[in-house]
Amino acid sequence: MPTDDEVDAPPSVDDVEPFDSDELSGRVPDDLDDAVTAEWTESTTAFERIHAVLKDTTEPHTTGELADAAATTKPTVRKHVRPLVDAGMVEEDASATATRYVWSSTQRRVDRVADLAADHSPSELDAKLRRTKERLASLEETYGVDSPSELVARLDPDDDAGWADLSVWRTLEADLKRLRAAQSMTEYLSKSDPADSRGDASYHA
Repeated sequence: MPTDDEVDAPPSVDDVEPFDSDELSGRVPDDLDDAVTAEWTESTTAFERIHAVLKDTTEPHTTGELADAAATTKPTVRKHVRPLVDAGMVEEDASATATRYVWSSTQRRVDRVADLAADHSPSELDAKLRRTKERLASLEETYGVDSPSELVARLDPDDDAGWADLSVWRTLEADLKRLRAAQSMTEYLSKSDPADSRGDASYHA
């Protein structure tokens, strides 16, 4: 049976099935991008495309840039981005000559927690929490301090290993917060009444 570390390890090159060379031997059509875009627009709504494009943004983009990326028009972007701004999911930057929009950093953190909750079972989250706590306890024992801020005060400028461990410590603390939030979200969803959810959905339909 694989260990926890083996389960979390990324696949090696040998684990990945190669492509069938016969399937790749044909000529790639020149209008491939147009075909993909056409299929995308046919299978999604303008709001879904705008939402997907915005969710991938880390820098503010103009209405025109978003319209091009979402295969729609600037008036349509303005129409659909406003509810996202009002909900706090998108941040609006009106300081420049053109208003720009970017996915909210707060919403991005919420998304990461939601992804953790969706992609892991309660037992998997428990295991990850346990391993994270164990690694944090190991760092505390190694350096004899209780927090990264205390470790900073003790490290010598040329202690490369210590500064590397400091970075790991801070990452582990951030991971611990996300895992706890994901665990809480999973527990909340498991206690939700499906009948109430259906009633709410039909009410808003």
